Amino acid sequence: MKKSIFFILSTLVCCLFVLSCDKPLSKYNPDFEGTWRTATAYNDLYNETTTSEIVIDKKDGIYNYACTEICAPRLCNCISKQSGKAVINSTHTQMKVGSANSYPVTINTEPYQDASGIWHMKVNDEEYTKQ
Repeated sequence: MKKSIFFILSTLVCCLFVLSCDKPLSKYNPDFEGTWRTATAYNDLYNETTTSEIVIDKKDGIYNYACTEICAPRLCNCISKQSGKAVINSTHTQMKVGSANSYPVTINTEPYQDASGIWHMKVNDEEYTKQ
């Protein structure tokens, strides 16, 4: 009896662990793949004109936040830079780029095409457009 209860509990814990794991972002929704940028705008917090960028290439990604220069092809002089595996959480509300120490960002609106065929998404309350 004790072995069967232990087996059931172990199985349940394993299932919950597997379901809660982050999944590759592009596998969840391939529309995330590509280079995305915010419009260049004045950032009150940093007292500078900045642009942010998200690049998703299959399982890998780059998240460059509040950058002051374009150093072709990527943005540079950024307040924050993360790179590595791009994953999404099980509720599809947050994505993370990089190691376990990188911070997640909120997905407000998943990628969509407008009537003109331009791709948009909203992350951390910022509008991104596919380049």
